[in-house]
Amino acid sequence: MSLGSILSVARTAMHAQQTVIQTAGHNIANVETEGFTRQRVDLTPGVPQRLPFGTIGTGVVLDDVRRVRDRLLDVTYRQEASDAAAGELRHELLAGIEGILGEPSDSGLAAAMDAMWSSWSDLASNPTSQAARTVVAQRATAVASMLNGFDARLSDVRGHTAMRLGDALTDVNRLADEVATLNGRIVESEVGGRMANDLRDQRDLAVDRLSALGAVRVLERPDGGTTVYLGNNTLVDGIHARRLRIAETGKIGATRPTAGEPVALAFEGDPATPLQPVGGRIATMVGVINGELATTQQRLDTLANQLAAAVNAIHARGNDGLSGTTPAHPPLFVDRRDGTFAPGDPHANPLAAGTVTARTIALNPVIDADPARIAATSSLSARPADNDVALAIAGLRTATTASLGGTTLHTLEFRLVDRSTTPPGRTAPTRDGLAGWYRATTSGLGVQVKAAESMATVHRTLAEQADRRRMETSGVNVDEELTTLMRAQQAYAAAAKVISMADEMMDTLVNMV
Repeated sequence: MSLGSILSVARTAMHAQQTVIQTAGHNIANVETEGFTRQRVDLTPGVPQRLPFGTIGTGVVLDDVRRVRDRLLDVTYRQEASDAAAGELRHELLAGIEGILGEPSDSGLAAAMDAMWSSWSDLASNPTSQAARTVVAQRATAVASMLNGFDARLSDVRGHTAMRLGDALTDVNRLADEVATLNGRIVESEVGGRMANDLRDQRDLAVDRLSALGAVRVLERPDGGTTVYLGNNTLVDGIHARRLRIAETGKIGATRPTAGEPVALAFEGDPATPLQPVGGRIATMVGVINGELATTQQRLDTLANQLAAAVNAIHARGNDGLSGTTPAHPPLFVDRRDGTFAPGDPHANPLAAGTVTARTIALNPVIDADPARIAATSSLSARPADNDVALAIAGLRTATTASLGGTTLHTLEFRLVDRSTTPPGRTAPTRDGLAGWYRATTSGLGVQVKAAESMATVHRTLAEQADRRRMETSGVNVDEELTTLMRAQQAYAAAAKVISMADEMMDTLVNMV
């Protein structure tokens, strides 16, 4: 043991406390830095010096500067953040679809259809009235125009959602590349066994942002790199990142889905193989495009088609041509693309001529030009009191069949495409006709919106709680850092005092010689 040993102990103490002060200052400087994790200096006693009378300490060793972070809290936060982001987006998209339909409302489609049935009842009350026929034509046009508008706006929502999906995939690919790059830098920086704390913070922040886009799992490798899974799919493996794109399934393009086609995701190296569900916002967008949005458009197509088929089937039996022209009973609703009507499943081939869907339904231009072509009766005598056609069409307000004179002319078939089966898909029956089918559409959507809102609220609350717990562990507390600074300052001053005392001892020893 010597005076040099005392000076060495004091030197290590001053160096250690300098590091503590610098680390605390670094924490304070980054108190508002997103993704920053507070750091702590790990100090351990130096290897003691063994002497005949015992062991003497040799000072302090700066073991490491580490991040104060709990991986379990990271896992919990990312899972809840992913579910919260997905739930909020699902609620936003479904609420947008519900807002387009706008039910219940005095100016919605239900009210427009009710007004149309009432106009047929008015015509039945006065079957020779030209004014009543004009009102029927106007009400029918209003229903057709509203269905056209709904389909156009739903298609806009689909296109906008598809663009957002493409942007989200771009973000996923960018973040995956960022994580892979940081993996390489971290592995290189930690070759000596020391933690690259700030680089790890950057990587964790990138993974946090990625978790909002998809369900993320992270496995750390022994060399300091990570493997990141998106759902059950390997997205990043060390310094290698895979890139997402729209799958080449069902004529889907590489960056944007084609209108009307189902959407799936794939990796660029295997674009024809759809991925398993990946969670988060991108899974929500895919799910809404393929699910609720497509189903709503299909249900409106079915409504438009069955409305046209039922009304046209009865109207075709009309014989009171007040206009004096032939034929006196053209179809009331037609395909606006060519002015014809072809009965059949609207989902089998929606591009076929005469196929009436929500997008194509329109009042027959012939009737629009001459409302007198609207038939009120099937009687050949065209007596003023004959009104069976008008009464039968008015009865479609709640009926499930189109009937005239005891003969069933058309049975309403509310059919949807089931992508898991071959066409024509499945039939969804209803007990109260066209109004019930539309009411089931709007009420079912309303239930889904409410459920999505509840789930979003639950997951957002859980995510906020998880984030608070994580910040309590990893966040910078300025008061705590100031306390650390004062303690380190006192320790540094004490170490300086040891050096001063050792210097005095050295002077005393020199003066004795």
